[in-house]
Amino acid sequence: MYCGEHVRLRALEMSDLDNIMKHWNTYEMRRFLGSTLPMSERAEKEWLEKATTQDARKDGSIVLAIEDKKTQEFLGTASLFDISSHSRRAEFGIAIHDPEKMSKGYGTDATRLTLWIGFHQLGLNSIYLYTLSFNERAQRAYEKAGFKRGGIFRKSMFAEGDFHDMIIMDILRDEFFEKYPPGTPIAKG
Repeated sequence: MYCGEHVRLRALEMSDLDNIMKHWNTYEMRRFLGSTLPMSERAEKEWLEKATTQDARKDGSIVLAIEDKKTQEFLGTASLFDISSHSRRAEFGIAIHDPEKMSKGYGTDATRLTLWIGFHQLGLNSIYLYTLSFNERAQRAYEKAGFKRGGIFRKSMFAEGDFHDMIIMDILRDEFFEKYPPGTPIAKG
């Protein structure tokens, strides 16, 4: 487990399915994931079965559960995927499931922890993400964690009846190490 200020990242388990489904099909949750179409519990269970058995180095992805450090309440997931051992980069994804838990620092804290794992444990050099241009809350959290805007895919995502820009953000190992150099125990527990 990896502990930050507010959250703990731990292995995702099959027993998390009920907590995932609790808010997974709400519009507020799904609107920033690229599809507002609901997912069945069966489809999510199949995804969870795969996610709980992945090895970051062998399978090129890792999905971790985010839980409240004090209450152990399940909050969502954070992931690194499309991990390239050759280029030493990965794509970052995060979802805080309960809208009432958003904008409380959980996402920023989970993002920092995931970056710490990516740079300190997996030896990555670059971590990037894509976010909808109107997802300003997420962009603020990413910037607080150290991500910088790298570019825009113009009108590349159809959402809410219109085409929207996708913002590309990334952070380099050297940038992260300025604040959390090797040996910094940000993520232990």
